[in-house]
This record gives sequence, C-alpha cells and structure tokens, in this order.
Amino acid sequence: MKIIYEKSRFLALIVGIYVLAIGIGTPLIIRNGYFDILVVKYYYYCFCTILLSIVIILYGLTAGRRGVSLYLNDSTTKEKYVKLSVADVSLLIFYFNAVLSTFTSNYLFESFWGNEGRYTGLFLITWYILSYFFISRFWIFKSYFIDLILGTGVLVCLFGITDYFKLDIFKFKVLMLDEQRAIFTSTIGNINTYTAYVGIIVAISAVLYATSKEKKLITVYYICLIISFIAIVMGASDNAYLSLLALFVFLPFYLFENRLGVRKYLTILATFLSVVQGIDWLNKTLPNKVLGVDGVFNVITMGGLLIYLIVGLWVTIFLLVYMKKKKSELEFNCKLRRIWLLFVCIGLLIVLFLLVDCNFAGHSNRYGRISSYFQLNDNWGTHRGFIWRKSFERYKELPIWKKIVGYGPETFGILMLERFKNNPYNEIFDSAHNEYLHILITMGVAGLVSYLVFIFGLIKDCCANNSKNTYIMAVAFGVICYTVQAFVNLNLPIVTPIFWLLAGLGASKFHHESNTSI
Repeated sequence: MKIIYEKSRFLALIVGIYVLAIGIGTPLIIRNGYFDILVVKYYYYCFCTILLSIVIILYGLTAGRRGVSLYLNDSTTKEKYVKLSVADVSLLIFYFNAVLSTFTSNYLFESFWGNEGRYTGLFLITWYILSYFFISRFWIFKSYFIDLILGTGVLVCLFGITDYFKLDIFKFKVLMLDEQRAIFTSTIGNINTYTAYVGIIVAISAVLYATSKEKKLITVYYICLIISFIAIVMGASDNAYLSLLALFVFLPFYLFENRLGVRKYLTILATFLSVVQGIDWLNKTLPNKVLGVDGVFNVITMGGLLIYLIVGLWVTIFLLVYMKKKKSELEFNCKLRRIWLLFVCIGLLIVLFLLVDCNFAGHSNRYGRISSYFQLNDNWGTHRGFIWRKSFERYKELPIWKKIVGYGPETFGILMLERFKNNPYNEIFDSAHNEYLHILITMGVAGLVSYLVFIFGLIKDCCANNSKNTYIMAVAFGVICYTVQAFVNLNLPIVTPIFWLLAGLGASKFHHESNTSI
C-alpha cells in the first residue's frame, strides 16, 4: 500500500501546483494589453494543462502493472479514483458527443481547433475535461488554495476599480479607440467577461464571510466582499446582476439554518445595497472622473429611495445582534427556509407575468424603465434578442442528426454567416451570447442535456457531500453564479478555465483530508 500513498502525495503536489497556476496565473497573465488577451490566456491554459497531463501520464507509467493492480484491488483507493458520479458520467457523455460532433462536422478542422470562434473547439474541451478529472481525483483539500484564488481575484478587482476612475495605471488602453476604452477593464478584458469572473469572486468571499468563525478571517473576507461588490458594480455590465441575483436567491437555502446565518445574509445584502448607494453618490459628485453606470444600476437606486431600504436593513441587523436566542430557533429557521422558497416561487410567477404582459398582452408601457428587461425583441440585451431568434430559426432547419449532435464545436459563426449578413446592427456575431444556446447549436441537444446534467450533478454533490466544508461550498456558489450568468454570456478561455477549475475542486475526492500535508 506504500506505493499508493507515495503516488497520491506526488500527484497531489503536481495537481496542487497546477491549481495555483490556473487559479492565480490565468486571471493575471497578460502580454500586450487587450490586443491579444484571449490568445495569451488560451495558450497559457493549454500549456499548463498539457504539461500536467504529460507529467501524470508519465508518472503513472512508472507504477507498472503492480501499481495499477493495487489501485483496482484496494476498495478505498478505488472509491476515490475509479468510482464515477452522475456528474462524471454525464461529462463523459458530453465529451463523447463533442468528439462525435467534431468528426461528423462539415468543418472538421474548425471544429477541432475552434479557430473560427473563440477557441473552444474539441482541442480545448479535451483539456477542460481532463483537468476536471485530474483535479477531482488527485487534489487534496487545503483552504489556502481557495484563499489564494480569492486574493488573486481581489487584485483583479482593485485594478478594475482604478479603470472605473479612468486611471489606466498600466497604460493598457493608450492605443485603443476612444469608444472601446470603457468596455475593457482590468486583466480580464471585455466588461461582460470581467463581471463573470468577479461574480465568482463575490460568491466565494460572501460564503466565506458568512461561515467563518475567527474574527480575523471574518474581517478579511468582509473586506474582500466589499471590494468585489464595488468592482462588480463598477464593471458596468448588466450581466453582473444575474450573478448577484443567483447569489442572493440561493444563499438563504444554505445560511438560513440559524439566526447568525440570517444576520450574515442581511449584512451581505445591506453591504451590496450600500455599495450601490455609495457609487451612485460618487457618480453624481465626480461625473467627469468616473465612467458611470446605468442599466439595472439605475433600477436598483429606485430614484433616491434606496437609502431608506438600506437604513431599514442595518437597523434590522442591529436588532438581530442583540436579540436573545430562543429554544424554538431550529423550528423557526426550518420554517424560514420554507418561507424563502415560497417567496422565490412568488418572484418567479411575477417575472413570468411580466414577460407575458409585456410580450403578448402588449402592456409594456405600464412598467416604465424596467419594461426593456421584460420585452423580448431584437434589441433586447444589446441585440441578444436578434441573435437568439435567428439561432432558433437556424436550429429548426438543421437535419435531425445535426439537431442531436450539433454542427460542430465552435462553428456557430460559420453556420450563422448567411443569417447575420447585412444585419441592421452592422455587427459580426460568432457566438450566441448564451452559453447554453451556443452548445445547443454547435453540439446539439445531446451535448446540451449532458452538460446541464453535469452542472446540476456537480452542484448537488457539493451541497450534499460538503455542506460542512465552507470552502467547498464557497466554490459551489462560485459555480452557481457562473452558470447563471452564462445565460447571457460567452464561453471564453479567459474565465471558463476558472469555472472548470472550481468544478474540479468541488468534485474533489480528497476534500476531507484537510490535515494531510503536501
């Protein structure tokens, strides 16, 4: 059994280095400002993952038949390395479909390399999936890994905040066109991609703040939370609010187990709204010094009424601090979770009503500025309505086989070229701007269903098996926030590698061995 132990230690060390290389290196690495940011991060991720794969394969060969036999015969080791979860199986089906879609595509070369899109062809998908299995099998849980990923995110946030004040401290925007400077920020690039990444950082810092027991850690995580809240709002992308909505909707199901959890949740909500109010005051005080924010931000400020809600929340929090604990608290909090579920269901019904009333009953004028978010026309979501409508039309025309396995990974632009030619917006669309619709078109219904089962299976496993491990739960909420904002965003090898990294961490078989040194 010694060979298994030594092998585990070495593989844990190698995978641990890889986790830090991706979690810290991918967000920070940059070469020529924003001009080649996608290419640089793509090559960096591929290099790290290919190197990891080579090392693991070569080291695995050194074990010989005896090592393999020990792995397969030892029940504990087999449980950790060999047993497949629902998420694992669905991911393998997703990959098999990606291979099938690639080799049956009319554009084999483009499907494999993804060079006609954003590089997410079969080549990159292969490394995503390999990294997931390597991390989930060989990584040994250490809380400082999550802390370092969070710390890197805070640095990215601070850089983004300086861009909001038009400082351009690293001179990335000197050679850019004036109309482009406001839509690129920090070391991530486009503001939609940036806020997708910051949404993950917000989720991790919120969960760790809410669940930490040590005062020093609570203070540190709260500072991280404030910085990330400021950064995501100053990112000036409406996509960010989907991540925030996911966090605020799902967090109570985790925190509402005691009075402290309720208070922490209200503190997180009050802090976010206070940040929004502070930025609103800042924009009005220094209009020429900042980029400015509009869209959903203006809806949240409620025309100056937000301050009253903030005061009410902080007063409630103060009362909860000094409220005496009751014996019936457990029963009370079980009821509170049910009440919250009812509240969420009512909210969904209201949203559905607004969608029907705006789009079918023709009453969009009733709702003022918020009607633009519920009236689904071609202009909706910066022309996403137009892209999605054309995408569904084209999907309906595909042969049955292509509907099942797709047209080929990252061939969306090729397939839709004719549909988007001479479009009224004079723009080039090589992505559906909806990760799930993009998968449906390029990898078919089989690819989409298997991918969704993987996501739900992963989140379920994290919540069911790791509810007492606050760091893994923080990772799970990072995954949730990413997957929700993906409904209106792109799959790019800038932030998506972080998603696959978190997926591997969340599914790790070694998360319980926190005392094992590497």
